Amino acid sequence: MSDDVTLSVSEYIGVVNGVLKGALGAGVWVQGEIEGFNGRGKHTYFTIVERGDGKKAAMNVAIWEFNLRKMRPLLQQHRLELGDGIKVRLFGSGDLYIERGSFSFKASAIDPRFTLGDLAGQRDEIIQRLKKKGLYDANRALLTPLVPLRLALVTSMGSAAHADTIHELEGSGIGFEMFAIDARVQGEGSVDSIVSALATAGRLDVDAVLLVRGGGSRTDLLSFDAEAVAEAIARCAVPVFTGVGHEIDISIADEVAHRSFKTPTACAAGVVAMVNDFVERTENTWSAIATQSLTLLQQSEHELATTAARVKSLVMTAVAGAQSRLDVACDRIRRRPFDVLKYASQSLDLAGERLRLLDPVTTMARGWSIVRDANGRSVTSVAQLRPHDVVTAQFADGVATTEVREVTSTTKGKQ
Repeated sequence: MSDDVTLSVSEYIGVVNGVLKGALGAGVWVQGEIEGFNGRGKHTYFTIVERGDGKKAAMNVAIWEFNLRKMRPLLQQHRLELGDGIKVRLFGSGDLYIERGSFSFKASAIDPRFTLGDLAGQRDEIIQRLKKKGLYDANRALLTPLVPLRLALVTSMGSAAHADTIHELEGSGIGFEMFAIDARVQGEGSVDSIVSALATAGRLDVDAVLLVRGGGSRTDLLSFDAEAVAEAIARCAVPVFTGVGHEIDISIADEVAHRSFKTPTACAAGVVAMVNDFVERTENTWSAIATQSLTLLQQSEHELATTAARVKSLVMTAVAGAQSRLDVACDRIRRRPFDVLKYASQSLDLAGERLRLLDPVTTMARGWSIVRDANGRSVTSVAQLRPHDVVTAQFADGVATTEVREVTSTTKGKQ
């Protein structure tokens, strides 16, 4: 085109658009991260950006209503929803808007597998970093509460998740003590809000923390795949139970939590089941103790009765033996005086007889006599006498006085 040719604005824009169409044909695939998402009207607008080497490239994107209707079934099939921070691969064509001269990429198709692959890749990278830091199993390593009655509930206050959790806990009839902590669980600022709420819950004197939210698309649940949220759960001083509304996906928060459940209701029901299980085990234990105690008591009663019977038998035998010995002793006592008197009488007779035999009179009756000198002393040897001594001889029937004429010793001869 020559230098002297002057184009109007519309002509210039038309040339540019023609060049773009001629160079790219019906369209091209473009990938980047969504920023400034605006889907409040019939049409959807956002910026797709590329970051690298400290630089940023950005391009406006528009999805007209009829194209969005074509994309929506595919997004729903993969449980995806467009929003800030989502990396997408879009097919479309670009042009300059003639009224404002602004460039815009008109997207007509989307590749959900790209977004899913990017999310999976990010997820794997986060999990690997958590494992290297020793945080992946940190919360699961905490002791499971025996009977979790004091609970911190982290969720969006007034949400269906909040109502369902409270309803399930209150409906159990168990006296739970609840500390509700409000947190934004989706969209901008949700990650920081959840991290702050978990830090607050961890400082409370509670048995467990319940982190719950209702169902949603994969992209709605991106906050629960955030590394900061995973680290906050891992570093929490008490067990964290998650109840994020999903049936298929498992978020990173679920993986690092002490326990995970599919819904807020299921999370609350899990806590109720833990308490009921403790109560049942306690009741079973008490029942077993009562049964064992009754068995031991019955055994003791039987042993006591057996022992009492044995004691009674032994006592009766001992009493009977004692009675028999007492009867023998009594009989001996009754007979003893007569035996003693008999034996004493016999001894006395024998002593009397011996005494009678030793009586001098008896001896003298057999021809013996007692000789006494003039002084009345018994003369037992001829050595006591001298001739002409006067002695008295006592016989059994009288006394005779005589004078000694001669003394003869059988040992020394005649004196």
